[in-house]
Amino acid sequence: MNQSKTTVLIGFVVIFLILMASGCTFDKGNLINQKNEKTEDIIQFTVNIAESNNNSYHVTGLVENKVEQKYRFVNMTVTGYNNKNEAISETKIMIPEVSGYDYATYEVWLATPPAEKITMVKLRFINGTKG
Repeated sequence: MNQSKTTVLIGFVVIFLILMASGCTFDKGNLINQKNEKTEDIIQFTVNIAESNNNSYHVTGLVENKVEQKYRFVNMTVTGYNNKNEAISETKIMIPEVSGYDYATYEVWLATPPAEKITMVKLRFINGTKG
């Protein structure tokens, strides 16, 4: 093995050892719903839609954690629908924490195309972290 390859290999080993010694790890075992499988742990509980005058809607409400396990860094998709049940606006949000058997608030602005009105909003759980 030539000297440059050996130097690079030693560098990677040193970095790896430093990371291990500092406690930096990525434990994928505590990430909930890694494969975006359907889960009913975190669900939409309430929603309030307030229309603004510039083709945007202020959406607030509660999500409910239906299990004892606390979730942190909960990622959700918020989708706004018109009266024909067509998706006209979508965004992703992150809720910092939802304690077990508890509720958490969310707030988001959804922009819409001109002359479209949001009449219904649905939240979809993407993933979150245990603990």
